[in-house]
Parts: sequence; C-alpha cells; structure tokens
Amino acid sequence: MKVQEAGCCSLRNLSLEAQKNVAIAAKGGIEVVMRAMGSHEPSAGVQEAGCGALRNLAFNTENKVAISAKGGIDAVLVAMGAHGPSAGVQAQGCAALCNLTFNHAENMMAIASKGGIGAVVWAMGAHVSIVGVQESGCGALCNLAFNNAENQLAIAAKGGIEAVVAAMGAHESIVQVQEQGCGALRNLSLNEDNEMAIAAKGGIGAVVRAMRAHRSSVGVQEQGCSFLHNIAWSDSGLRSQVIPLLLG
Repeated sequence: MKVQEAGCCSLRNLSLEAQKNVAIAAKGGIEVVMRAMGSHEPSAGVQEAGCGALRNLAFNTENKVAISAKGGIDAVLVAMGAHGPSAGVQAQGCAALCNLTFNHAENMMAIASKGGIGAVVWAMGAHVSIVGVQESGCGALCNLAFNNAENQLAIAAKGGIEAVVAAMGAHESIVQVQEQGCGALRNLSLNEDNEMAIAAKGGIGAVVRAMRAHRSSVGVQEQGCSFLHNIAWSDSGLRSQVIPLLLG
C-alpha cells in the first residue's frame, strides 16, 4: 500500500511539468494510477495521491478524455464517497473534477450525471474551514456551471449557491477562494432562475466584499464585474440591490 501511495505521489509531482504530463500518460501512467486506486480503496493516502495525480494529468486536454474513458471520473467520486472525513481526499477530488471539467463539455455532463455536483457540495459543507476544499470546490462548480443550463439549475438545487457564499464568507482573505467563488456565482447567474436565489442567499454582497478586499487581483475584479453585469442586465429589482452595495 505504501508503495502505491508513494508511486501515485511521484506521478502527481512529475505531472506538474507539461512535457512529463504527456509522457506519463503515453507510458500508461493513467492506468497505473487507476489500478492503485481500485486496489486500495480503503486507503485514504492512496486515494488522495491518486486523485492528485489525476488532477495534474487532467491539465492536458487529451488526458482529460483518456482519464474519463478509463473510468477516472468514477474513481475520483468513489474515493470522495469512501473518505468523507479526509480533507485531503476531498480537496484533491474536487481539484481533479475541476480540471477534468475545464473547457470540456462532455466531462461536465458525465460528472453531473454520476453525482459529481452533490459530491462537491457535500465536501464543501463538511470541510468549511479547509481552504483547499473550498477553493477547488468553488472551481469545480464554476466549471460545471459554464454554459450548461441543466448543471446551473442542478447546482442551485443541491445547495451549491449556499456552499459558494459560505466559502467566500469563511475565507475572505484568501484571494483564490474569492476568485473561484466569484467565477462560480458569475456562471450560475447566467441562468435567470438562479439570479433571485443568489441575491436572497447573500451572493451579491459576497461578490462586492470580495472586490473591495482584493482590489489588486485581476481575477477577482474580472469575475466580480462579470457577475454584477449579469445581475444588473436582466432584472431591475436586482439592479436596485446592487447600487447601494457598490456605493455603501
């Protein structure tokens, strides 16, 4: 078991380099990680390291496809389900889902259909104080909601809006959480059915506070402005809520 954990950790670290990322996949590295995770499901260490390796390998577009085809999405969700108390597994699992869904519509739909939205929201609720879980969870929800109306509604229905607002409130000083949180609310607000819910749950205030606290962060400012644009564009009632917060 320790050999498998150490091996997955090595592949995780090596795959941070783009050239090695491609080489590892070409030499069967994805399959090696999958076998380790499947053979040692009770080991939180193996699952965390395995999810971390898949996370880094998924930075590559071709690898996203291969990981999904070889059952990687299922492996990540099984790991998260089996090790709920482990913040490390939940953080790496959310990060893997985040990377697998980035600019990949097929993986977005597959992860949603396999219960990935609920898994991410649960992880965020169970580990509110853990920055890594909250950052990666917000990132995964951001990507899952991108240009996908069905996922946008599903995230809202499963408590995703509350999870993002809670993450931003718990980690106001962490720019990465604020940027990913603003991005998630931005994508969720593209669905008109979500706009009132975001406002009612404190999402507008959370974004404005993030923008004020992180004026030098281009990512926070860009995502925050896009979110406010969505809110102000479509509903005059919500527009009237935004103005006092910006001027206050």
